[in-house]
Amino acid sequence: MEKGTTHPIGRAVVDHSEGKDLPSISVESFEYFPGRGLTATVNSIESGTGGAKLLKASLGSIDFITSFCQSEVESEKIKEAVNTSSYGSEYVHAALSVNQKVTLIHLEDRPRPGVSNVIQELQDEAKFRVMMLTGDHESSARRVASAVGINEFHCNLKPEDKLSHVKDISRDMGGGLIMVGEGINDAPALAAATVGIVLAHRASATAIAVADVLLLRENISAVPFCIAKSRQTTSLIKQNVALALTSIVMASLPSVLGFLPLWLTVLLHEGGTLLVCLNSVRALNEPSWSWKHDISHLISEIKSRLLSLKTNITGSNSIMTAKFVTVVL
Repeated sequence: MEKGTTHPIGRAVVDHSEGKDLPSISVESFEYFPGRGLTATVNSIESGTGGAKLLKASLGSIDFITSFCQSEVESEKIKEAVNTSSYGSEYVHAALSVNQKVTLIHLEDRPRPGVSNVIQELQDEAKFRVMMLTGDHESSARRVASAVGINEFHCNLKPEDKLSHVKDISRDMGGGLIMVGEGINDAPALAAATVGIVLAHRASATAIAVADVLLLRENISAVPFCIAKSRQTTSLIKQNVALALTSIVMASLPSVLGFLPLWLTVLLHEGGTLLVCLNSVRALNEPSWSWKHDISHLISEIKSRLLSLKTNITGSNSIMTAKFVTVVL
């Protein structure tokens, strides 16, 4: 039922099943409910008899599975089993129901490598307000948010809830909003955000279609790079406009008043164009968050080179002294 899915839980189920000796089952009908789960009629080939048997199956969140229960008693039994599970309440809970036989599935979210550093950089350097929107329950969301350094999170969200949060935050903040996601449940919110960034490696086709920025490598550290590069580009554009206007004024005004000959006016104007071109070449450099960061990085690099040079000189003197002593002996 989960083959071909892009949902993280579906991928986890498929990956866990690889290489295992599983019964032969084919899916006859299939229906997907975004953010909740899926239902299907599966054709199970019974071993020994070779006969086929149609089974009603559903897979999804606990609330989704309990919505198919015929009585309140059955629904309460499933919820009680979840609450009394020996695995604890910090895991993501899902359930598989086949002909009213329910199996609980426990899943754990593992943050991508380097996420903590990315979050810290966005908060400290970019001065961003970072929050997490997730469909997981509160205990799981709190654990993941604490692990990666996010102080603000919203849990138990369906796709329409994520969309509502994005719209409300954009309206309240009065500025741009960046959303990073990859699942089909993120697509409405990605489309509503000012800038939608999608990790394209395992993203759904719907999320890719509405994205403004596609990160082709599965490396979330590219998110702060994109933001820093955009700020660098904006800064260079402002500098180039200022340089161009300054050169035009400095060349045109004295020429109109008769203080400069025409050839010198043309030379000053073309000199401004050359300055704009040279300044634009700086876009090839690695982006930084501010000019203060550039200066501190330059000072650190100079100190490092001076220390390396001093070490090399000290090493050379030691070698020369050692050679001299050897000769004297």
